[in-house]
Amino acid sequence: MSENFSARETFAIYGECATTITFVRDEFVTEEKTFPAMQDAIDYLKAIDPTPRGIVLHIRAHGRDIPFDRDNIAKLMREF
Repeated sequence: MSENFSARETFAIYGECATTITFVRDEFVTEEKTFPAMQDAIDYLKAIDPTPRGIVLHIRAHGRDIPFDRDNIAKLMREF
């Protein structure tokens, strides 16, 4: 996890941005789901059981996708 990553700062900046989650369920199945805001995506992730093998979260902001890795996603989930 990036030591400089701040879940609160990230949420303050990107919380209202469309958020896409890419799941890797197993080596053959990948699923993508888009939400209107980051909190909706975080809530969905918290409700998933079992947790997918791989997760990448992408925020759509300023005309580009900003990816967040599993460690930073875990920090977002703990704090929100």
